[in-house]
Amino acid sequence: MKRMRVLWHVVRISGADYIFTGFLIVLGVASFLLPRLEPEFTDFGDGLWYLFVSFTTVGFGDYVATGPAGRIITVVVTLYGILVVALITGIIVGFYTELLKARATNALDDFVKELEHLPDLSREQLLDLAERIRNRRIFPDS
Repeated sequence: MKRMRVLWHVVRISGADYIFTGFLIVLGVASFLLPRLEPEFTDFGDGLWYLFVSFTTVGFGDYVATGPAGRIITVVVTLYGILVVALITGIIVGFYTELLKARATNALDDFVKELEHLPDLSREQLLDLAERIRNRRIFPDS
């Protein structure tokens, strides 16, 4: 559950929730408009499929926008979609960076607690702590 909070934190800080919502709205409106503006598209599903293939840059070519309005819609949705795909990559990187930062902070807190209780540690624990410091392995699992 903590990971989901970290992920939501990264999404909120980056503003990705607004960008994703905006993209879904633009995608829905564009998919609705394409069948009305382009003769090749017969329904909402055709428009949605065409725009998905366009913004993911797959480009099967089974549908093609030939009119100026359809081409403008394609350009707008494709550019917006490429931004969203890139943003997803950034969110994943930010998520794992935050997890690693939290892990390092927790390990450092544990190390400080060990130092605070130095007189209470056994001889074996003191030797282990001295060895970790000597080898610059402050964190037990590094």
